[in-house]
Amino acid sequence: MFIHRPIDLKPPENPGPRFYLGLVIFIASFFMLPIGLVLKGFMLTHFWKGFVLAAFWISAPIMKVTSVAILGKSSYNWINYKMHYIYHHVAKPHQITPLRYNIGLVLFILPFLPNYMISFMPHLFAIDINTRYSIIIISDLTFIASLFVLGGDFWDKLRALFMYKAKARFEEPNQN
Repeated sequence: MFIHRPIDLKPPENPGPRFYLGLVIFIASFFMLPIGLVLKGFMLTHFWKGFVLAAFWISAPIMKVTSVAILGKSSYNWINYKMHYIYHHVAKPHQITPLRYNIGLVLFILPFLPNYMISFMPHLFAIDINTRYSIIIISDLTFIASLFVLGGDFWDKLRALFMYKAKARFEEPNQN
């Protein structure tokens, strides 16, 4: 990860049309199999259905490799610089307020309740399976969002849970 790089890197040259062509080919490669599945429905014989599907199925990885070749090192350096810029100027961890931390803790703990109740007491809820899945997915997304609300220091606290020799250090309030 590029967290410890200096923030004033010299920006590389924009690769220009080469970057955009490689990007378009890379994105288009994800649509090749679905397009092949649609076009196969228009074919009359099994041979042509198989041929069209195989051609579109094989073309996706070939397009991905081709796009990487077209993008080249200059595009890689440009993307790397842009991601570095975004991290240091937009997404860099900041000191969070006590209110944000408390809201994050509520969001962290709250999803356990519906997941626990749906898992261990399903007879209490007369809801269909789709509603159950929706509640579980929303709870999981809330839990994941809470990690971002809690901030970078909380990630270190969470990481410390899985380190055997980690110790908690409490700051003493200034006694003036």
